Amino acid sequence: MRKHLVALVLAACIPAAAFAQKKGAGGGMSGTDPAASAGPSARSMPSSRDLVRMNPAALLVDKRKKLGLSDSVVKQLKAVQKTIDDRNAPLMAQYDSIHKWTMPLASSSQSRAMSPGFSDADKSSAAAAPSPAEQAKMESSMRDLRRVVADYRDRRKTDVADALAAVPDAQKQAATDLLTQQDADLDKLVGGRP
Repeated sequence: MRKHLVALVLAACIPAAAFAQKKGAGGGMSGTDPAASAGPSARSMPSSRDLVRMNPAALLVDKRKKLGLSDSVVKQLKAVQKTIDDRNAPLMAQYDSIHKWTMPLASSSQSRAMSPGFSDADKSSAAAAPSPAEQAKMESSMRDLRRVVADYRDRRKTDVADALAAVPDAQKQAATDLLTQQDADLDKLVGGRP
C-alpha cells in the first residue's frame, strides 16, 4: 500500500515540477514578453498574404464546380481576380510596411539572443519590455494598420460587386452566399468589424 502511495505522489509531482520549470524558463507567457506587452491585437493581425487570399473572385474561381460556372465565366472571374489584386497591391504594400512596426523590435533581438554564445545578461536584456518610445510607435502603427484594414473593407465592397457582376443570374445567389461566408471569415481574421 505504501508503494502505491509513493508512486501516486511521484506521479502527481513530476508533471507539476516540469510545468513549473517550463514556465520559469520562458515557456509560458510572462509580463516581460515584448509581444505580449504589444497586446493581442498586434499578434493576431493577419499578413498581407492572408488578406490577398480573401479575393472574392478567387473564391468563386475555386468554387466554380460547386457553383456550376462555365469556362467563359471562370475566365472572366480570373480577369477580375487579377484586376482586384492589381488594384489592392499598393494597399497591401502599405499594410506590410505598417505591420512590421506593430511588433516590438526586441522580439527580433530576442530570437538572436537565444542562439549559443549569448550570456544570460544578453538574453534577459533582449526579453525586456519595449521602451516607452517603442511602445508609442507600436500603438501608433496599430492605429494606422486598423485604418488600412478599414480601407481594405471599403474596397472589398467594390471587389465583391465586380466579382458578382461576372456571375450569371442563375448562380448569383449561391455566389453571394459564398461571399457572405468569406466576409465572416474576414471578420474573424482581422478581429471583427471596426
